[in-house]
Amino acid sequence: MNKNFACSIGLTALSLTFAGCSGGSDLDLQPVTGTVTFDGKLIENGRIQFRSVSGGRRSFSAAIEAGEYAMETATGPMTVEVRASRLIEGKFDTSNPDELTPKGEMYIPQKYNSRTELTVDVPSGGDTLDFDLLDS
Repeated sequence: MNKNFACSIGLTALSLTFAGCSGGSDLDLQPVTGTVTFDGKLIENGRIQFRSVSGGRRSFSAAIEAGEYAMETATGPMTVEVRASRLIEGKFDTSNPDELTPKGEMYIPQKYNSRTELTVDVPSGGDTLDFDLLDS
């Protein structure tokens, strides 16, 4: 392949890549923070996701660490999904007899993640949104 032709293709691809990253956005992102508990205990490690109810399939997520999360999200009505896993004490994967691997479990019920019943309305200016999840 001709060197000049290859350089032209590379530069064109590079310029198109940066053209799509102008930093501008039509979203009105707002800061949202809060705590997430399950049966009265802070969720040590997990993930929280806000999904826009209207205006396309936009979603925003953040890590939950020591029961707290912080993110920027769009305003308006959102469904909320919470996921977390934990090790099962005394249970091990024995498929490799030379290496016992602790077993884990997803312990947040589906009504808070894949079949979420949680909703919020994120206001302009952001907010503190806490979630107290129960097993029942």
